[in-house]
Amino acid sequence: MGVGRLAPHRLRAKYARALAEIPLPVRTTSGLDAKALTMLAEATVAGRSVQFGTLTEMPKLWVAFAEVDPPVLGYLTGLAAGKPELHVTETAHLEWARTGGNSAALKREAMTVWAAVQRECEG
Repeated sequence: MGVGRLAPHRLRAKYARALAEIPLPVRTTSGLDAKALTMLAEATVAGRSVQFGTLTEMPKLWVAFAEVDPPVLGYLTGLAAGKPELHVTETAHLEWARTGGNSAALKREAMTVWAAVQRECEG
């Protein structure tokens, strides 16, 4: 029994969606001090207090933990397009980000924060 003539396209689309859900590990050239971030919002994801903030020198939506060391998890991109991608800069948090729906929950919270900040800035 075949899967149909469009199977390769369907499989590629499904694979692309699955890849979009995986947090991307990235290397940083220097450590980021979480205290330097301008905090925009705070939320709870998987029992951890997560803070969202920005940094003038690196305009991204950064994610940090309130009570975990090292505090910085990473940053999110693609928020303006509505397709957020999580980039994990601290490998110590990579396993947590990949566990369960933590990555998806972070992306949802980030989109909420992004929308709220845009409304506030635009008036």
